[in-house]
Amino acid sequence: MTDGVFTGADAVAAALRSAGCDVVFGLPGVHNIALWPACARAGIRIVGARHEQGAAYAADGYARVTGRPGVVAVTTGPGAANTLGAVGEAWAARTPLVVIASDVATSLRRPGVYRGSLHESVDQAALFRPLTKATLEVPDPDGIGAGVSVALALATAAPSRPVYLGVPADLLGGPAQEMEAALRQSRPPEPEPGSLARAAQVLAEAHRPVLWAGGGARDASASVEHVAARLGAPVVTTFQGRGVLPFDHPLLVTAPPHEPEVTALLERADACLVVGSDLDGPNTQNWQLPIPQPRVAVNVDPSDATKNYDADVVVEGDAAIALEALATRLTPDRRPPWADVAAVNVTARTDVLRDSGGADGMAFVEHTAAALARDGVLFTDMTVPGYWLAGYAPVFRARSLHYPMGWGTLGFAFPAAVGAAVAAGGDRPTVAICGDGGFLYAPGELATVVQEQLPLTVVVVDDGGYGMLRYGHTHDEWPVLGTELHTPDFAALARSFGVAATTVDGIDDEYERALRDAISSAGPALVHVRAALQPPRTTSPRWPLRT
Repeated sequence: MTDGVFTGADAVAAALRSAGCDVVFGLPGVHNIALWPACARAGIRIVGARHEQGAAYAADGYARVTGRPGVVAVTTGPGAANTLGAVGEAWAARTPLVVIASDVATSLRRPGVYRGSLHESVDQAALFRPLTKATLEVPDPDGIGAGVSVALALATAAPSRPVYLGVPADLLGGPAQEMEAALRQSRPPEPEPGSLARAAQVLAEAHRPVLWAGGGARDASASVEHVAARLGAPVVTTFQGRGVLPFDHPLLVTAPPHEPEVTALLERADACLVVGSDLDGPNTQNWQLPIPQPRVAVNVDPSDATKNYDADVVVEGDAAIALEALATRLTPDRRPPWADVAAVNVTARTDVLRDSGGADGMAFVEHTAAALARDGVLFTDMTVPGYWLAGYAPVFRARSLHYPMGWGTLGFAFPAAVGAAVAAGGDRPTVAICGDGGFLYAPGELATVVQEQLPLTVVVVDDGGYGMLRYGHTHDEWPVLGTELHTPDFAALARSFGVAATTVDGIDDEYERALRDAISSAGPALVHVRAALQPPRTTSPRWPLRT
């Protein structure tokens, strides 16, 4: 309260607190500054970013590692607009993100007319409509708490996605009604018995089934293992599905589906159980991958399940609930695996090592993994080293590897890892892998990391330009334009913010030692690595399958 008055900002904070939100990411402006003391009074920590896009990415990263909604608070006009790249990534990745943005005061507005008020736009909410599940606008002070509650409920309801909430600046500073606004929990529908019976029949009749696990299976690890073991089914994962089974699980295919040996496995299968995946372009080489038939899809969104590949049976529901219900309809005896998964993994790895640039790429993966604990959290950017880690890094827990293969937004890894480090609180090491180009999208967030004293390590792999585009130039004999960059001394830049930093040449043992030392420092650290890698076959210019 301000001078004994419960304000609109207090209503926002109270609603967030009632819903269990104890962290908000944001950047203050003249229109939304009232949220900062209001959140402090409510016991909510606001992690202040240096750019609104960074704040939104941090909220996204927080949501990805916790499974809880990420909340970002920004100011009117350009402050709100600056989040859009991050909101688009959250939309494509189905992150439960809530953007709370101030808007022009109600007393200054005139519908459909741009009057020239500070930060004004004709329709701020319209900026967010293509990238959110819903855009909500608070019409009066008494609707603020309810608006926050509804936004959180919509964002987290299956299928989860971002929601925008606009609150006029004068409502934040003026008096509001104090009310309870607990989060309304929403659950997906219970799986329909008929679809479960049909799915069980299809899978029971298959001799060589395979299980394809996507991001929607991240919180269903035990259930995925249960059903896969009963079917004797190898488990292939998408980028978001990495860690659904631990890397050393005997049924896990550890290479991505782009690898020819994995594609051959799919071709030999006679049925596929697709769990929590829309079988998108980057995971299927733009729908050239031979996903086995008949297909059973488990998805909270039936239209999502069949928009790219047909399904013979669709089971609508939460992955864990649906898989356990399906397991009760399968024989309780575990089938022996029909494929030698270990041999597939060994052959795929051997093939990768023989591929152009594969030995260096796998060396980078292995040195990074050796320095990072099994329970570490890894964020990778849209950068060649990130492509290697996204496809081949050993991942032992769900929600431990995060890769922006939704929108494919460059500059994601570092600010998103800020949110993950806040969530981890030092319990799990957090590492962001960036290229020299992507890191320069948000170097100001080094100040956030120092200010919050976050245990976050940033690795900047510096090849002096946009390495993936450079590869395209070389491969397709394009003229070399736009790919070469003037880059700073990244270690010196980090030290200027108060971050411990070191520079190494190459991706050998020296790199591993530097990364291990940075992680063990349990504070902000940066490792600048001067090295260049060739991309793996998980990137589109190198896909083995072609239209």
